[in-house]
Amino acid sequence: MVKLVDRYLGKASIQGVLLVWLGLTVLFVLFSLLQEMRSVQNQYTAGDVFWVIMLTIPRMAYQIFPVAALLGALLGVGGLAASNELVVFRTSGVSRLRLSAAALAGVLLLTVPAIIIGEWVAPPAEHQARAFRLSEIVGRAIIGGPRGVWMRDGADIVNIQLPLLSANRGEQSVAFNDVVIYSFTDQVDLKSITRAASAVHSGENWTLNDVSEVSFTRDGASVHKVAQRGWATEVKPELLDFAVTRPQHLSLRSLVGYLAYLKENGLDDTVYRAALWERLVFPLTVIALVLAGMPFVFGSARSHNAGVHLFFGMILGGVFMVIDRMAENFGEAYAVPAVLSHVLPSLILAIAAIVALRRTA
Repeated sequence: MVKLVDRYLGKASIQGVLLVWLGLTVLFVLFSLLQEMRSVQNQYTAGDVFWVIMLTIPRMAYQIFPVAALLGALLGVGGLAASNELVVFRTSGVSRLRLSAAALAGVLLLTVPAIIIGEWVAPPAEHQARAFRLSEIVGRAIIGGPRGVWMRDGADIVNIQLPLLSANRGEQSVAFNDVVIYSFTDQVDLKSITRAASAVHSGENWTLNDVSEVSFTRDGASVHKVAQRGWATEVKPELLDFAVTRPQHLSLRSLVGYLAYLKENGLDDTVYRAALWERLVFPLTVIALVLAGMPFVFGSARSHNAGVHLFFGMILGGVFMVIDRMAENFGEAYAVPAVLSHVLPSLILAIAAIVALRRTA
């Protein structure tokens, strides 16, 4: 009997989450499409806009999944409450906590593909979307990927392998590290390869630091090293800043790699550590939101006023997302450990929901 109830509730929650997830994704895609259409110009056409939006769909689907899980569970299980099926399960001796666990199990089955999308599909698509959009707008060949940003600068090919973001009291800035410049002749022969530990813009000019240049001639190759050297380029820092994929859109594997580099070089890792914990706490956020919505579902079963209770459940989800974001921003601004600012809101909500369900079991 109990296993049958588990499957029934799990199926209802899965159907509700799929319906809401699809609906919210379509809604966000339409909003993004309308907003992006404002950027259409001679070089950046409507066809380019559609391609950029298509590339960002996996990222949007991943980001809205926790809210979709809450609303979908409320919709699916709330439908059973409206038809008094939950009352039948309760009178059969099944506790509210057990019913909530069954609904949560169905949601967690969908959480797995959501995590896969966020880890392996969304990051490379986001890289390509940002680079393609920028290259079409400025008319300069730009490619984004796991090896940073590639772009054409006249006869040179520039690869910024480690564009890093840092935060100072909530304000983010980009530093460009591990810069490689491939210079070619008019005959498209490789002339030199310049490697720099970093590239810094003073407001007017670029400066390369810790430079090693390999020049190629008919007589062979020669190496020249200097501490600093000017970089004659028309590339603006604002251009590169936009091409850099933000840490919250990177995969877990990329974030671990960035953190290792930052630790090794004694650099600020606040932004990347926060993004790492945001990834790690993703399943806990889904669990907390779904469990927090369940008391409202069972309340609707008692009062037969499902609309009011579901409305309050949605309000709870919205308030939680706002508080969660405020906690993250507060942590970044005042150097609060990321494990506290990211884990505590979801953990507290999950514990409170479990306590509420047990007290009314």
